[in-house]
Amino acid sequence: MAGTLPRWRRPRSPAADEFAGLAPFREAAHLLAQRPWGPLYDPAVLAANEVPCAAAIYVDDMYVPRAFSEQTARQIRGLRPWITNEFEHDGLHTGQVLGRLIEMVRR
Repeated sequence: MAGTLPRWRRPRSPAADEFAGLAPFREAAHLLAQRPWGPLYDPAVLAANEVPCAAAIYVDDMYVPRAFSEQTARQIRGLRPWITNEFEHDGLHTGQVLGRLIEMVRR
């Protein structure tokens, strides 16, 4: 699921359950965390990609370690990675990132 924290990044303190705004989702979050998830993508399909594509890889991404992003990018045939520390995980909201990625694909 996009936007969720992997197990190794989740807070370990019981105080994490005390965030008032998240309290209504506590039980659902715990149930989702216990669910075994299958693969998120098929490496063979990524390796056979024929669609021009680009991706922003954020050096200091708060959710995804750079090494994981780079490893995934290498599996996607023809992907042009943009490794940057200019923006955070949600850099698309700045309005600058999408234009840069589209430009990269058109080259």
